[in-house]
Amino acid sequence: MKKRLRNRRGFTLVELMVVIIIVGILAAIAVPLYTDYVQKARVTEATSIMGAIITAEKIWKQRTTQYFAADATAGDFDVFKQKGIDISDTVYFLYKVETTDDPSFKITATATDKFDGVGGEELIYDSLQAVGSRWSVPAGQTSITDDMLPSEPS
Repeated sequence: MKKRLRNRRGFTLVELMVVIIIVGILAAIAVPLYTDYVQKARVTEATSIMGAIITAEKIWKQRTTQYFAADATAGDFDVFKQKGIDISDTVYFLYKVETTDDPSFKITATATDKFDGVGGEELIYDSLQAVGSRWSVPAGQTSITDDMLPSEPS
């Protein structure tokens, strides 16, 4: 009987608790980093679509001497489709293009609740601003920050 107890193999409760604590610490570090990467990827998707809209605006301006306005926040995807941009399957942002008499245009990507669970945060491109400061985020936002903006040549 004593021989059987000595040959018994397994983990002690202390060893199991140490492993659980280590896994918990690693998860506490990894989850926020993963969340940040996911947010940045979603913002990158928005800036790519906004880049396509910028290109379409410049082409349209060459053809008609004016910029076009569109508002997907109101469910109007047709104007974007006519210009060769299909944004009907985007789920994290809604896009709005406003034009002015300057002539200039402003693109606003508004986050939906699928972006961060809340929605409402904005990413803005304003063609009227000087190169290097055309991309912006309104002050006070927590999910979309300045470090997520694309860089522009000076």
